[in-house]
Amino acid sequence: MKQRGFTLLEVMVALGILGFIVVATHQILQTTLRTNEISEQTIAELEALQTTFRLMEQDFSQITRRVARNEAGDSVEQYLLVGRNLLNSQYDGVAFIRDGWRNPAYLLPRSELQAIAYRVIDDKLERVYKVYVDSLDNSEPRSHVLIEDVEEFKLTFLDKKDKWQDQWRDKELPLAVEVELKLKDMLPLKRKFLIPGSGGS
Repeated sequence: MKQRGFTLLEVMVALGILGFIVVATHQILQTTLRTNEISEQTIAELEALQTTFRLMEQDFSQITRRVARNEAGDSVEQYLLVGRNLLNSQYDGVAFIRDGWRNPAYLLPRSELQAIAYRVIDDKLERVYKVYVDSLDNSEPRSHVLIEDVEEFKLTFLDKKDKWQDQWRDKELPLAVEVELKLKDMLPLKRKFLIPGSGGS
């Protein structure tokens, strides 16, 4: 019995189908890799946001009514410093002193107080802190980038009359702080933080 081979047309059709399958498989692989990359980026951004708001909650919930002294020894007569471009921030900046910085058995040469600040530099939200509250030792503050691609960082404050204020000039602490954070390609996020022990003496 005579065996019949493939015709040129059949070979061309088979190669065409094979080529289509290869191209489709490559596109599916590229789409899968891109989707995975976007998912990982989104997860990283969400984790960074969670970390940022967790740190803010810890810091704001432990604000203490303690004033700091500058290099000249002068006291800063406000417990909460806030303002547009404070600490060279692109947007709002805020600075205060918090308690509860753990120092078991006082083994480290510092107190449990910590000078804290938040600011935006080069579209990056930074948490800035000093080992010593007062600036008498001329030590440089340390900063840690929390999140990038920041397009707005705004703070508002709840006063004793339960009204929100865009600025805070009172020496005493507000009842609460609202943080609005806008990142690139995201809707603005808002979080409110209560200030325990706020109000007059």
